[in-house]
Amino acid sequence: MRSDNRTEKTIKKKRRRKKHYLLRFIIFLLICVGLYFISHIDYFTVDGIAVAGNEEVSDQEVLELSELRTGMNIFDVHPWFVERRIKKNLYIEDVDVDRKLPNEIVIHVTERSGKAQFKMGKKFVITDNDGMVLEISKEERQVTLVDNIQVNGAELEKTIEVEESDAYEKTMAMIKAMENNDLYFKRINIDGNDVQAYVYDTLICKGKYDNVMSSIESDALRTVIYNLYQSSIESGVINISSNNYCSFTP
Repeated sequence: MRSDNRTEKTIKKKRRRKKHYLLRFIIFLLICVGLYFISHIDYFTVDGIAVAGNEEVSDQEVLELSELRTGMNIFDVHPWFVERRIKKNLYIEDVDVDRKLPNEIVIHVTERSGKAQFKMGKKFVITDNDGMVLEISKEERQVTLVDNIQVNGAELEKTIEVEESDAYEKTMAMIKAMENNDLYFKRINIDGNDVQAYVYDTLICKGKYDNVMSSIESDALRTVIYNLYQSSIESGVINISSNNYCSFTP
Protein backbone atom coordinates (compact mmCIF):
# COMPACT_ATOMS: atom_id res chain seq x y z
CA MET A 1 0.00 0.00 0.00
CA ARG A 2 2.83 2.39 0.92
CA SER A 3 4.57 1.48 -2.28
CA ASP A 4 1.51 2.49 -4.29
CA ASN A 5 1.34 5.84 -2.46
CA ARG A 6 4.99 6.54 -3.18
CA THR A 7 4.53 5.68 -6.86
CA GLU A 8 1.52 7.98 -7.09
CA LYS A 9 3.41 10.84 -5.41
CA THR A 10 6.35 10.35 -7.78
CA ILE A 11 4.06 10.49 -10.80
CA LYS A 12 2.42 13.69 -9.51
CA LYS A 13 5.85 15.31 -8.94
CA LYS A 14 6.91 14.45 -12.49
CA ARG A 15 3.69 15.94 -13.85
CA ARG A 16 4.22 19.15 -11.86
CA ARG A 17 7.82 19.39 -13.15
CA LYS A 18 6.62 18.98 -16.71
CA LYS A 19 4.07 21.76 -16.19
CA HIS A 20 6.76 24.01 -14.73
CA TYR A 21 9.11 23.31 -17.65
CA LEU A 22 6.32 23.94 -20.16
CA LEU A 23 5.35 27.20 -18.42
CA ARG A 24 8.97 28.37 -18.39
CA PHE A 25 9.35 27.51 -22.05
CA ILE A 26 6.16 29.41 -22.94
CA ILE A 27 7.35 32.46 -20.95
CA PHE A 28 10.76 32.29 -22.62
CA LEU A 29 9.10 32.02 -26.04
CA LEU A 30 6.86 35.00 -25.31
CA ILE A 31 9.88 37.06 -24.20
CA CYS A 32 11.75 36.19 -27.42
CA VAL A 33 8.76 37.06 -29.58
CA GLY A 34 8.31 40.31 -27.67
CA LEU A 35 11.96 41.26 -28.05
CA TYR A 36 11.83 40.46 -31.77
CA PHE A 37 8.84 42.72 -32.37
CA ILE A 38 10.26 45.49 -30.17
CA SER A 39 13.61 45.36 -32.02
CA HIS A 40 11.85 45.59 -35.39
CA ILE A 41 9.87 48.74 -34.78
CA ASP A 42 10.67 51.83 -36.88
CA TYR A 43 12.80 53.21 -34.05
CA PHE A 44 15.58 50.77 -35.07
CA THR A 45 15.37 51.38 -38.83
CA VAL A 46 18.77 52.42 -40.22
CA ASP A 47 18.69 55.97 -41.56
CA GLY A 48 22.42 56.71 -41.72
CA ILE A 49 25.53 54.78 -42.86
CA ALA A 50 28.94 56.46 -42.62
CA VAL A 51 32.36 55.33 -43.90
CA ALA A 52 35.52 56.46 -42.07
CA GLY A 53 39.27 56.02 -42.62
CA ASN A 54 39.19 55.49 -46.39
CA GLU A 55 41.25 57.40 -48.94
CA GLU A 56 42.08 54.94 -51.72
CA VAL A 57 38.62 53.36 -51.86
CA SER A 58 35.54 55.55 -52.31
CA ASP A 59 32.60 55.63 -49.89
CA GLN A 60 30.35 54.35 -52.65
CA GLU A 61 32.53 51.29 -53.31
CA VAL A 62 32.67 50.43 -49.60
CA LEU A 63 28.87 50.75 -49.33
CA GLU A 64 28.32 48.62 -52.43
CA LEU A 65 30.57 45.88 -51.04
CA SER A 66 28.86 46.05 -47.64
CA GLU A 67 25.40 45.47 -49.16
CA LEU A 68 24.01 47.71 -46.41
CA ARG A 69 21.23 50.17 -47.10
CA THR A 70 19.08 52.63 -45.24
CA GLY A 71 15.64 51.31 -44.34
CA MET A 72 16.89 47.95 -43.04
CA ASN A 73 16.64 47.02 -39.37
CA ILE A 74 19.84 47.61 -37.41
CA PHE A 75 19.56 44.20 -35.71
CA ASP A 76 19.54 42.51 -39.11
CA VAL A 77 23.07 43.84 -39.69
CA HIS A 78 25.68 41.18 -38.85
CA PRO A 79 29.10 42.92 -38.63
CA TRP A 80 31.21 39.81 -39.27
CA PHE A 81 29.52 39.09 -42.61
CA VAL A 82 29.65 42.76 -43.64
CA GLU A 83 33.37 42.94 -42.82
CA ARG A 84 34.11 39.84 -44.91
CA ARG A 85 32.27 41.28 -47.91
CA ILE A 86 34.14 44.59 -47.74
CA LYS A 87 37.52 42.87 -47.46
CA LYS A 88 37.04 41.46 -50.95
CA ASN A 89 38.64 44.72 -52.07
CA LEU A 90 42.37 44.10 -51.58
CA TYR A 91 43.05 47.77 -50.91
CA ILE A 92 41.17 47.25 -47.64
CA GLU A 93 43.24 45.60 -44.93
CA ASP A 94 40.83 45.73 -41.99
CA VAL A 95 37.20 46.69 -41.32
CA ASP A 96 35.21 47.36 -38.17
CA VAL A 97 31.42 47.72 -38.46
CA ASP A 98 29.96 49.62 -35.52
CA ARG A 99 26.20 49.58 -34.93
CA LYS A 100 25.23 52.77 -33.12
CA LEU A 101 21.80 52.30 -31.61
CA PRO A 102 19.16 53.08 -32.44
CA ASN A 103 19.61 53.69 -36.18
CA GLU A 104 23.17 54.43 -37.36
CA ILE A 105 26.04 52.34 -38.72
CA VAL A 106 29.68 53.42 -39.02
CA ILE A 107 32.12 51.43 -41.15
CA HIS A 108 35.73 52.02 -40.04
CA VAL A 109 38.23 51.10 -42.77
CA THR A 110 42.00 50.52 -42.61
CA GLU A 111 43.50 50.54 -46.09
CA ARG A 112 46.50 49.12 -47.86
CA SER A 113 48.09 51.56 -50.29
CA GLY A 114 49.41 50.86 -53.74
CA LYS A 115 53.12 51.70 -53.57
CA ALA A 116 54.56 50.38 -56.83
CA GLN A 117 53.36 49.45 -60.30
CA PHE A 118 55.03 47.23 -62.86
CA LYS A 119 54.28 46.84 -66.56
CA MET A 120 53.10 43.41 -67.65
CA GLY A 121 52.42 43.54 -71.36
CA LYS A 122 49.76 46.23 -71.83
CA LYS A 123 48.65 46.02 -68.20
CA PHE A 124 49.89 47.51 -64.93
CA VAL A 125 50.42 45.39 -61.82
CA ILE A 126 49.94 47.42 -58.63
CA THR A 127 51.49 46.13 -55.40
CA ASP A 128 51.88 47.23 -51.80
CA ASN A 129 55.38 47.85 -50.40
CA ASP A 130 55.78 44.13 -49.66
CA GLY A 131 55.13 43.25 -53.30
CA MET A 132 51.65 41.78 -52.77
CA VAL A 133 49.49 42.29 -55.86
CA LEU A 134 46.49 44.51 -55.11
CA GLU A 135 45.28 45.11 -58.64
CA ILE A 136 45.95 44.30 -62.28
CA SER A 137 44.79 47.29 -64.28
CA LYS A 138 44.54 48.37 -67.89
CA GLU A 139 45.28 51.92 -66.78
CA GLU A 140 48.33 53.42 -65.07
CA ARG A 141 47.76 54.41 -61.44
CA GLN A 142 49.25 57.33 -59.52
CA VAL A 143 51.90 55.25 -57.77
CA THR A 144 55.60 54.81 -58.49
CA LEU A 145 56.20 53.17 -61.86
CA VAL A 146 59.09 50.67 -61.83
CA ASP A 147 61.09 50.43 -65.07
CA ASN A 148 63.56 47.79 -66.20
CA ILE A 149 61.88 44.83 -64.45
CA GLN A 150 60.13 42.15 -66.48
CA VAL A 151 57.07 40.64 -64.82
CA ASN A 152 56.63 36.96 -65.67
CA GLY A 153 53.44 36.43 -63.70
CA ALA A 154 51.06 38.19 -61.34
CA GLU A 155 48.15 36.95 -59.26
CA LEU A 156 46.01 38.87 -56.79
CA GLU A 157 47.09 38.54 -53.12
CA LYS A 158 50.43 37.01 -54.14
CA THR A 159 53.85 38.49 -54.87
CA ILE A 160 54.77 39.07 -58.49
CA GLU A 161 57.12 36.78 -60.43
CA VAL A 162 60.01 38.74 -61.92
CA GLU A 163 63.01 38.12 -64.14
CA GLU A 164 65.45 40.52 -62.42
CA SER A 165 65.30 39.46 -58.76
CA ASP A 166 68.21 41.64 -57.59
CA ALA A 167 66.80 44.80 -59.15
CA TYR A 168 63.36 43.91 -57.78
CA GLU A 169 64.65 43.51 -54.20
CA LYS A 170 66.55 46.79 -54.41
CA THR A 171 63.47 48.55 -55.79
CA MET A 172 61.16 47.28 -53.05
CA ALA A 173 63.70 48.30 -50.39
CA MET A 174 63.77 51.80 -51.92
CA ILE A 175 59.94 51.90 -52.01
CA LYS A 176 59.87 51.17 -48.27
CA ALA A 177 62.56 53.76 -47.57
CA MET A 178 60.56 56.34 -49.55
CA GLU A 179 57.46 55.66 -47.46
CA ASN A 180 59.37 55.81 -44.17
CA ASN A 181 60.93 59.15 -45.11
CA ASP A 182 57.92 60.83 -46.73
CA LEU A 183 59.41 60.86 -50.22
CA TYR A 184 57.77 60.07 -53.54
CA PHE A 185 59.24 59.25 -56.95
CA LYS A 186 57.10 59.17 -60.04
CA ARG A 187 59.34 56.56 -61.63
CA ILE A 188 62.32 54.40 -60.65
CA ASN A 189 64.85 52.64 -62.86
CA ILE A 190 67.54 50.46 -61.27
CA ASP A 191 70.11 48.98 -63.64
CA GLY A 192 72.72 47.00 -61.75
CA ASN A 193 74.01 49.48 -59.20
CA ASP A 194 72.87 52.61 -61.05
CA VAL A 195 69.67 54.37 -60.01
CA GLN A 196 67.54 56.91 -61.80
CA ALA A 197 64.61 58.20 -59.76
CA TYR A 198 62.20 60.69 -61.30
CA VAL A 199 60.67 63.35 -59.06
CA TYR A 200 59.03 64.81 -62.18
CA ASP A 201 59.41 63.79 -65.80
CA THR A 202 62.26 66.31 -66.13
CA LEU A 203 63.67 66.33 -62.58
CA ILE A 204 65.83 63.26 -62.07
CA CYS A 205 67.92 61.92 -59.18
CA LYS A 206 70.97 59.90 -60.22
CA GLY A 207 73.52 57.92 -58.23
CA LYS A 208 74.75 54.55 -57.03
CA TYR A 209 72.20 52.49 -55.18
CA ASP A 210 73.87 52.63 -51.74
CA ASN A 211 74.39 56.38 -52.01
CA VAL A 212 70.79 57.02 -53.05
CA MET A 213 69.45 54.84 -50.22
CA SER A 214 71.67 56.63 -47.70
CA SER A 215 70.51 60.06 -48.91
CA ILE A 216 66.88 58.98 -48.59
CA GLU A 217 67.28 57.56 -45.09
CA SER A 218 69.25 60.58 -43.85
CA ASP A 219 66.66 63.01 -45.23
CA ALA A 220 69.37 64.77 -47.26
CA LEU A 221 67.64 64.09 -50.58
CA ARG A 222 64.22 65.17 -49.32
CA THR A 223 65.73 68.48 -48.15
CA VAL A 224 67.20 69.14 -51.61
CA ILE A 225 63.94 68.26 -53.37
CA TYR A 226 61.97 70.47 -50.99
CA ASN A 227 64.28 73.42 -51.61
CA LEU A 228 63.89 72.97 -55.38
CA TYR A 229 60.12 72.79 -54.97
CA GLN A 230 60.14 76.02 -52.95
CA SER A 231 62.02 77.63 -55.83
CA SER A 232 59.52 76.20 -58.38
CA ILE A 233 62.29 74.22 -60.09
CA GLU A 234 60.94 71.13 -61.84
CA SER A 235 63.72 70.34 -64.28
CA GLY A 236 67.33 69.24 -63.92
CA VAL A 237 69.48 66.50 -62.39
CA ILE A 238 70.26 65.84 -58.72
CA ASN A 239 73.53 63.92 -58.59
CA ILE A 240 73.97 61.86 -55.43
CA SER A 241 77.39 60.77 -54.27
CA SER A 242 78.87 59.41 -51.04
CA ASN A 243 78.43 61.00 -47.61
CA ASN A 244 74.90 62.14 -48.59
CA TYR A 245 76.31 64.81 -50.88
CA CYS A 246 73.77 66.03 -53.44
CA SER A 247 74.56 68.45 -56.24
CA PHE A 248 72.04 69.97 -58.63
CA THR A 249 72.57 70.63 -62.33
CA PRO A 250 69.85 72.65 -64.13
